[in-house]
Amino acid sequence: MPETPEPSRVLLVDDHELLSGTVALALRQYGIEVHIAAGPSPAAIVDVARRLAPVLVLLDLDLGPELGSGLDLIAPLIQAGSRVVMVTGSTDRAGLGACIEAGATGVVSKAVSFETLVATVRRAAEGAPLLTDDERQALLDELRRQQRADSERLAPFMALSPREQAVLGRLVAGESAETIAARTYVSVATVRSHIRAILMKLGVNSQLAAVALVRDAGWDPPER
Repeated sequence: MPETPEPSRVLLVDDHELLSGTVALALRQYGIEVHIAAGPSPAAIVDVARRLAPVLVLLDLDLGPELGSGLDLIAPLIQAGSRVVMVTGSTDRAGLGACIEAGATGVVSKAVSFETLVATVRRAAEGAPLLTDDERQALLDELRRQQRADSERLAPFMALSPREQAVLGRLVAGESAETIAARTYVSVATVRSHIRAILMKLGVNSQLAAVALVRDAGWDPPER
């Protein structure tokens, strides 16, 4: 097997223990020094990167419920001195565009062969670009389109006042006007006034329709 004269140090960040172990084994067979970091927290992963100083971090986009999205780790890992390549099964081009915007060097599908993965790691470790300018721009354009669509979809909710947003959030949680009034220390009449304003701004005729609109749009109410 071909070997690199000086092994590149790579940090693999993936919450899937079997997969990360298999990938690490394959890379080591090609003379690449691989370390695995899987938690227990994002801060701990960044600390490992600072300590090991890898030239490259292979970062999974979906790190599971405990660690969350790898997107949030891209900037801290770059600040720690590493290049970052996303290794993911995601086909969400807007999400991949967000990774590129955050500073990732490139994206590699988990479906590629180990030979392709090794070749990609070597290129990335040497500082070679993994995306053409057109490929990079296409992903960023998809991100922009998604951002515009999200902005248009959520615009009616952003037009609500902070108090109206809070009341709508409580309606979504199943609270009645009387319960909202008691918990927010205002009169029921005031809460009903907010509800009328919410229905008018959202263009619906009932609280049930407003709640359905929230769920369809994927709007996240503010924390209560």
